[in-house]
Amino acid sequence: MFFLTIAKINETIFSGMVNSVNCPGSEGEMTILPNHIPLITTLKKGEVRIKLNDEKIEKFNIEKGILEVSKKEVIILL
Repeated sequence: MFFLTIAKINETIFSGMVNSVNCPGSEGEMTILPNHIPLITTLKKGEVRIKLNDEKIEKFNIEKGILEVSKKEVIILL
């Protein structure tokens, strides 16, 4: 599991521990799992899907954004 934050300028949309996150990367769909290598990339219009600890999936539609993966957390800025 890893800590994920999805945020806009003045609003946190999601913040918590997740098992994985699927994102519409500018070069194609990508899945982030625990211990992913550090990464910064742009996101295009599409759906972000988050798999939570109880295997429940939450979905968020986005227009565009930036994904940052570090050793400690994953951040999606919209």
